[in-house]
Amino acid sequence: MLNIQNSPYPLVYQAANAGIAPAPAGLPPEHIQLHTSARALEGMQKEAIVENPVSGTRWRMVCDEGPYLNGTDLAPFPLGFFAAGLAASFMSEFLAEAVRRDVRIDSLSLAQDNYYTMKGSALRGTMVAGAKSVEVCFTAAGNASSAAMLDIAATAMLARSPASACLRAELSGTFAIDRNGEALAPPEQAVAPVAIPDPAAGFHNLQPVTDAPTMADIITKSGQDSISMAGAADPVGLQADQNRIVHVHTQAQLREDGIKAITAQCVQPVSTAFTFLSDDSQAVGGRERAPSGLAYLSCGVAFCFMTQLGRYAQIAKQRMNGYRIVQETGFGLARTGEASADPVRTRAFIDTEEDEQATQKMVAMGEQTCYLHASYSQSIPIRVRFTN
Repeated sequence: MLNIQNSPYPLVYQAANAGIAPAPAGLPPEHIQLHTSARALEGMQKEAIVENPVSGTRWRMVCDEGPYLNGTDLAPFPLGFFAAGLAASFMSEFLAEAVRRDVRIDSLSLAQDNYYTMKGSALRGTMVAGAKSVEVCFTAAGNASSAAMLDIAATAMLARSPASACLRAELSGTFAIDRNGEALAPPEQAVAPVAIPDPAAGFHNLQPVTDAPTMADIITKSGQDSISMAGAADPVGLQADQNRIVHVHTQAQLREDGIKAITAQCVQPVSTAFTFLSDDSQAVGGRERAPSGLAYLSCGVAFCFMTQLGRYAQIAKQRMNGYRIVQETGFGLARTGEASADPVRTRAFIDTEEDEQATQKMVAMGEQTCYLHASYSQSIPIRVRFTN
């Protein structure tokens, strides 16, 4: 089976030869719609292509899990992608709001903490994921007072950022299921209008773009920092009964070249830290030398759902031979009003020996135990601070 360790490519690159979906008709220019295709690799590893139909940019990324899910820890975990995406978006909107107010920013950094819950029994169908508060502290230097900087941060987070919009609104996603090539109706959920075939072919002969202004080492392993890895080998995430909190800590800094360097680490349960480089999309004046915050965020949602789908199948001993998804995420930029986010739309392609009812249950439990679908469907408190 395909895996990260045998791939000749880096963990992320701008890709050619992907079957990008056409841009939906009638979208306003301030609306960004991203299309993510993802497939399972060996073990807990996954591969995704996130595409912007308007700009034609395609980013290929891979993720893995740490020892808490018996992963090989060779690539970032799904919640790390999401945390990096949030941090990059928050910083971009802070800078945009500063420009709007004619405030000079000499330096900018961010500390962010995300908290999630997992409670219940997978075998009894009562296991549910939840998302708790997001805490963000900006540090900046420039030609404005601390009070003005705090107001810039609050406006960026609570009005300008489409990433925070997906946290503050209650956005219930929709799903569709294909089982062994046959369309099924998902239980108790509307069928998602994601009219696209199985994405498996889109990964064939996937290669990096040779003339793109991208950077090397966009995602790198940063080590464990000062956090002890003692006891980290316990695969707590595979236990059938759960009652725990997951804590992800993120540090981000704006470099002199305009790139955001973001390090995300799960500190409960403990895992390795990974550093992500991010650049804005061309739609907002960026150079796309690295994925945008919304691209990382969207991949994180896809990866997390796939992890939970595979985890439930493993715990419940369901015979799943392969699985892929296509996902649409939409975001409204704050050009004429407040930023917004659309509900996530997902189509799951399941290769399985299980019957229709068991396949529907797998997808339903994948969604029910997905931390990031919970982040979308709940209204998450966001706490903003500023320090010099």
